[in-house]
Amino acid sequence: MPETRNSTLPNFIVAGAPKSGTTSLYHYLRQHPQVYMSPIKEPTFFAAADVLTQDNLRQTIERKRADLRAYLAGDQLQAKHFLITEWTDYVQLFRNVREQSAIGEASVSYLWLPSAAAAIQARLPAARLIFLLRDPTERLFSLYWLDGRREPRLTFRDWVLQAMQLHGDRRREVHRYPIPLDGGMYATQLERFMKVFPRDQVRIYLYETYRTDARAVLRDIFAFLGVDPAQEIDVSHRHNQTLVPRFPAVAKVRHQLFGKLSLTGWLPEKPGRALRSLYSRQKTGFKMDPADRRLVIDYYRDEILRTQDLIGRDLAAWLR
Repeated sequence: MPETRNSTLPNFIVAGAPKSGTTSLYHYLRQHPQVYMSPIKEPTFFAAADVLTQDNLRQTIERKRADLRAYLAGDQLQAKHFLITEWTDYVQLFRNVREQSAIGEASVSYLWLPSAAAAIQARLPAARLIFLLRDPTERLFSLYWLDGRREPRLTFRDWVLQAMQLHGDRRREVHRYPIPLDGGMYATQLERFMKVFPRDQVRIYLYETYRTDARAVLRDIFAFLGVDPAQEIDVSHRHNQTLVPRFPAVAKVRHQLFGKLSLTGWLPEKPGRALRSLYSRQKTGFKMDPADRRLVIDYYRDEILRTQDLIGRDLAAWLR
């Protein structure tokens, strides 16, 4: 049953796509005095029906439930990462809303996990939805480098071909991107939202435009959300950039010894970021082989053409 009368519930959601600038957008939105963002990015509540089908995620959620409840009962000042599957916990994310009129959260998995669109509509039918879409081939290449830190022996082409051959439940381990191809099926995913939300409640932006002129995109988003579009926002810092190992040989040994285990996840945010900066660097100078790009474009071609028609934007650049 819709529960939009409660002013402390979200009235907008940043819903994807992964590796398309949504983390930076989340932090930029938080700077606006009239905007309140959930202190947990990626609560993923509205995709709980998909998340809970995964044994490993369900076990992690149960194991961390006491920590989640303690966090929700506290000041919520420090950013944390928890998956939330219960409505009473989700509502607590917004208990610190004061005078802000735009109340939101950001969970990129909403775009590609099938249960999310209907779940959002059932609880928040008046919510405004924001999507950032990136050239799906470039997005996939960025995901490869994100995952490549853990699987350094796989070439991009091998990684893609391996994903193409996977069958069965393509949602598994949704936060680790072992099945990355689904994230670029934009037309199929957006159609789920268009079926249950009026078009005037949806804004779709292209990553390429956002990266070139973030301030212009932010002004449009602020107007869409009904807050001051002229508010100055510091966009000098880009968040969640894809990193690659500074020393590939060390990364290979680390992978052999520890697999996908995070060695910095237990640290507070600033020390963890400092340690990661010693181990990793920004991904620059890496180019996709033209034959590999053609392979991925051919895979996404129909989706790109359908997305172009759906959003009324020229996406020819994504086909080159």
